[in-house]
Amino acid sequence: MQTPQITKRTKLSSVWLIPFLALIVSLWFVTQHYLTRGTQIQIRFASAEGIEAGKTQIKTLNVDVGVVTRVEINRDLTTVNVTARIKPQAENLLRQDSKFWVVKPRVGAKGVSGLTTILSGAYIELEPGKDYPGKTEFVGLDNPPLTRTNKQGVNLYLLSERIDSLNAGDPVIHKGFEVGQITQIEVLNPNSIKTNIFIESPYDKMVTTNSRFYNSSGVSFAVNAQGIEVFADAIESTLTGGITFDLPTGMTEGEAISDGTEFQLYRNKLAMEKHPFKHSLDFLLLFNRSIRGLNIGEFVEYRGVRIGTVVDIGFKYLPDDNFVKATKPPVPVLVRLDPARLLGQDTSEAGKKMLNTLDVHIRNGLRAALKTGSLVTGQSYIQLDFYPAGQKSQARLEYVGDYPTIPTEHDDLDSMLSDFGVFANKLANLPLNETMSQLSTTLLQAQELINQAEAMASELKSVASSVDGFMQNEELHRLPNELTSLITKLTLLVDNLGKSDGAVAEVETTMMKLSQTLDSVKKIADTLESKPDSLIFSQPRGADPIPGAKK
Repeated sequence: MQTPQITKRTKLSSVWLIPFLALIVSLWFVTQHYLTRGTQIQIRFASAEGIEAGKTQIKTLNVDVGVVTRVEINRDLTTVNVTARIKPQAENLLRQDSKFWVVKPRVGAKGVSGLTTILSGAYIELEPGKDYPGKTEFVGLDNPPLTRTNKQGVNLYLLSERIDSLNAGDPVIHKGFEVGQITQIEVLNPNSIKTNIFIESPYDKMVTTNSRFYNSSGVSFAVNAQGIEVFADAIESTLTGGITFDLPTGMTEGEAISDGTEFQLYRNKLAMEKHPFKHSLDFLLLFNRSIRGLNIGEFVEYRGVRIGTVVDIGFKYLPDDNFVKATKPPVPVLVRLDPARLLGQDTSEAGKKMLNTLDVHIRNGLRAALKTGSLVTGQSYIQLDFYPAGQKSQARLEYVGDYPTIPTEHDDLDSMLSDFGVFANKLANLPLNETMSQLSTTLLQAQELINQAEAMASELKSVASSVDGFMQNEELHRLPNELTSLITKLTLLVDNLGKSDGAVAEVETTMMKLSQTLDSVKKIADTLESKPDSLIFSQPRGADPIPGAKK
């Protein structure tokens, strides 16, 4: 009987190949699953509106790069935490400055956006940044970013004391075209506001160191000595708000700027045109007359050419107690002159040169005078010119407090207008009502005199008519002939009397007797006038007897 031989086999049985292969396949699937599931990220949003786990997609340029896996409330109970998976091929998009926001229908000043999500549902937009990759926790944005990270251009900062009708997303305009937009507005302190703007390429090359930015929202207008000025920009910025930048008239282009450059934001175009230069000098003008009609913002001109602006009016610029102690305190007017307008240079050295130049001109008679710009509105402005009276004085550039001063002069025309105004005021204060009443009474009396004169003239006319009728009488016409006949007869009578001597003697005797008789009658008349009772008592009456008196 044969003994069985038992031998040990060192190889596994082929039966074990099946589970081994199954294990390898399972490991491959597990590995593939971990390798293809992508990177898990956390995004914190203020609200989970429109976000659903397992359904809401994450997209970049409208391409799916991930999906939301879980949505839960954070421990602070004010925000939500969204967990998502990003595909491996999109892991490079997760950078330090990447941005996430929910795309959904929105209505704003720029129009309507996100209408495609009405049917497909909201999704999360991923905007990759430019920083290094590897970040997995992000804070989502409430609204889409105003500027995309991948856009070329420059970010600028505008500083101002206030802003009117400006909001993030409003356009930046240049020459009527939209070249950028406002990205952010923040308050630095009670007197300063910073507005961030983004200028897209290639328009960013148009911004230079001499560019000026101003608020172009709405319509601005001003009434000054030159008339009424109205400013309006593009319709879009006028209605919805916006910022415009341009190069002031007469200013050179300047140099190129870099990202992050700061500029001043002017309230409107008028404010920008008043002070477009970086360097200017303030001067104090002291007027010894009324400055009525002069307002802040009026022009300062030299023979019709604008060189500055009135910036303030007030007695605070006078030294202490000057208004109290002075007999006739002047009115201080603070003006701002631009060296670039006079010398063509917007530098600090140009300001020093302008001071020296004005000192020389003041010695030669340069003076500041208040002139009337409009007789209709009564607006005034300040004119610099050379006056003969100034050439005789020894004035020079002096300082009142911290400000240099320019001597002032009275303009002849404006002085005349001022005097006329004073005369008009005095005329207005006259008692015209009483004067008109007296004048009316005088006119009535004159009318009565005229009526009397007319009546007298009528009577004279009647007398003249009577005289004329009398002169036409036939008897009056016969009178000269009768007088001639009478004279002839008298002549004959005298001749006859001359020829008869006795008749003449009798006539003379008769005339003498007649003269004596007339003398007697005169004496009797005188006696009767002095003593009417002489006809009764021929002798003078003695004194009345007194009883008991001695005889």
